[in-house]
Amino acid sequence: MKILPLTISILMLLSFDAAALDVKQRFDHLDSDKSGYLTHDELDPQPQLLNTFIKWDKNQDNQISLIEFKNYLTNNLY
Repeated sequence: MKILPLTISILMLLSFDAAALDVKQRFDHLDSDKSGYLTHDELDPQPQLLNTFIKWDKNQDNQISLIEFKNYLTNNLY
């Protein structure tokens, strides 16, 4: 019976790593100029994302960092 909690813990860790990788892959795909930030221009083809840009941009610098992107997705979509 001790193996079950260990197995569950390992599976949870793997799923968290996979989710983090998925967020990074999405961010990298959207970051077309590879600047490390998402801008209005890069999100223009994605109106559903562009419409919430202000909510993501916590420091109001008119660009979305990977941390802002991850925080927004984690708090609003997962």
